[in-house]
Amino acid sequence: MSNELSYFPLQRMKTFSLLAVLLGMLTAGALAAAPVPMTDFNKTLVAASNQQKLAFILLGRSTCGICNATRAMIKEGRINVTAADYVMADLNIDNPRTEAVFMQRYGKQKFGDTLPFVVVTDSHGKLLASSGGPKSAAQWNALLASAKRKTGAKG
Repeated sequence: MSNELSYFPLQRMKTFSLLAVLLGMLTAGALAAAPVPMTDFNKTLVAASNQQKLAFILLGRSTCGICNATRAMIKEGRINVTAADYVMADLNIDNPRTEAVFMQRYGKQKFGDTLPFVVVTDSHGKLLASSGGPKSAAQWNALLASAKRKTGAKG
């Protein structure tokens, strides 16, 4: 009888421990999740300012294989663009107004001639880092770390 009674508190403890671990994993996953991309350049900068976050702005197109690979690396968490630290814009270069606004503000940067064009700004829209073309996750993460260092935050 005593063995039977001692089993239930032990089983409850195991269940509680399992639930605590699962909750911790879900919470960590939510914090590390990629931000939902915005499609308006100006609204992205306003959101970054309001939330005191960096902005990760990607200018590309939906038919661009390199752009899609970059988006996938962000979504998979291989590129450290997280909702906790960034507001993200995914802008369409085929929209003439969007391209004009982006290039007016950041067009003097050396992006090369291969999409995507990416800029990382502080919460006020000040350019911290920029790049273009194909990159590995490690290269994108080095760019992000460089941008964060310019703000005084850890990379």
